Amino acid sequence: MINSKMKKNLLIPAFLLTFSLFAQPTEAVEQIGLDNEEDLSVDPLFQLDMPSDGVSELEQSEVPENNPYSEENSNDDNNSEENFNVNNEESNNAEINNDDNSPEEKKSLESEGKSKASKGGISKVPSAKRPKKPDLEKVKAAAEKDENKKTEEDYRNTIKYGIPSEISELVENLIKNDDPRFSDDLYELFQLSKNNTIKEKILQYFTKQEDPCLEDFAVNLLNDPYDEASSIVKASFQYVSAVKTKAAIPAVISLIESENENYFNDAISTLGEIGDAGEAVFLMEYLNRDDLTDAQRQILMRTSGKMHAVETYDYLVDVIEDEDENTFVRMYAAESLGLMQKKEVVPVLVQAFNATDPNLRQYVIKGLLNYPDVLEAKQTVIQGVRDEHWRVRQEAIKAVKEMKLTDSVPYLIYRAQNDSEKVIKDESIKVLAALNTKEGNDFLVSQITDKKVGDSTKKKVAEVLLAENTAGEKEILELANICLEDDRRKDLRKAIGKELAKYKRSQYEDICLKYLQSKDADTIALGLDMYKTNKYTRAESIMQNLYNTKGTNSGIKARIKKMLEIEDE
Repeated sequence: MINSKMKKNLLIPAFLLTFSLFAQPTEAVEQIGLDNEEDLSVDPLFQLDMPSDGVSELEQSEVPENNPYSEENSNDDNNSEENFNVNNEESNNAEINNDDNSPEEKKSLESEGKSKASKGGISKVPSAKRPKKPDLEKVKAAAEKDENKKTEEDYRNTIKYGIPSEISELVENLIKNDDPRFSDDLYELFQLSKNNTIKEKILQYFTKQEDPCLEDFAVNLLNDPYDEASSIVKASFQYVSAVKTKAAIPAVISLIESENENYFNDAISTLGEIGDAGEAVFLMEYLNRDDLTDAQRQILMRTSGKMHAVETYDYLVDVIEDEDENTFVRMYAAESLGLMQKKEVVPVLVQAFNATDPNLRQYVIKGLLNYPDVLEAKQTVIQGVRDEHWRVRQEAIKAVKEMKLTDSVPYLIYRAQNDSEKVIKDESIKVLAALNTKEGNDFLVSQITDKKVGDSTKKKVAEVLLAENTAGEKEILELANICLEDDRRKDLRKAIGKELAKYKRSQYEDICLKYLQSKDADTIALGLDMYKTNKYTRAESIMQNLYNTKGTNSGIKARIKKMLEIEDE
């Protein structure tokens, strides 16, 4: 029976086994029961070629003493790896420089050694560092969202004294509001806490902030994740991806080579974010293995494209042109080719758009959106707006926005009016607003004013026009006034109010007052949301009156009390 500890030991990097075999070949052969030494071979993927120290170039802050993740705690392991590197490199060099080899053979051996040597191993743990200084603009924006002057103090007390569920809820809110004011507080809590839920949430917070202050923890964990909760391992992968921790590359490659299904996909995706052209070639070589599942090949293909590695161009072209290849692998090859931004890619992708499989056509569009200045790419994307399959239409409409293809406006108006799929109608409306053309804006405003257009369409149009803030504001405010007087249109009233509350705009003050003066509690709540965003002075007397009125909803009173900092009598 193999227990969990034994399983973990079985995953010791292959180079240690290889080293021991080379050190005592005769004994090793006897131990494993082989008939002769010639049966021993070294998989090139496990030849170690450790990268540079990988320490972040970001400015280091003061390092706390007794850092539990410091590389000083693993000097012996590092020394043994360095000794192996020297021996392995000398062995490779001896083979390459053999006088019996021709110049062409030497060049071939040298190239093979560079491309196939594994960079996997134990990552050097970066030095500990304090959080970055928060961005002052973000600090100001976050403070404006506080309910009152005591909000910041309340948050700090929750971090100091709260239970895990309270802290998790707070951190979720801080992430949502992109609030950097509590970086130091959360960093200190992270160092003290033994609770995985808290650590995971704080990792997510610093992931959003793209702050490298927890690189030491994340890299140390990825060096040996096997006894850790899967959720915090996943959070560590996402963290090093966000902060581009190149020091983690050896550990991540080792997890790929271990072929542990629990980590494979996350490790591949992470390598795509922190690796460079060398790692992209490694992924392409890995793709040639015969023992990979289709799902593994798909994630490998997709990730290599994100790395923009032109070295893989010929391979990807072969894949996308091979009709016998797995469809999803071809899809991700199309997307990957597009990300290279080589103009030679466009004819290949345009040809692939003739495929009968809508999934491949969809991903061809993903590839073509990277070529907004190439006529053939633009024409193909616009034709995609009228594709038979809705997913291809949806992808083409999104690409039109990214490429700023104003020639597509008539197609989008037609789709917004006539498409059988609501998702396509909504996407067309959204992109029309983003393109901000006279023809498109006139159409959208007409959807607000035309009494024959349904309220569900009006909701979507109001949402996108208020977000873009380029047209239709007057008409939307007039529509909100109409809905305030008609309880049959509460849903539209609520939808418009929810959108108005998102934006800090002085011209919404009058409509805020009218929402607060409603007899409907939900409508009043939306008026309070508008006040919270904008702090309209004229609204405060109405709010005070609501607080003093006996029949006012208790939830409304509680919010007003907090917003206006009303003291108990």
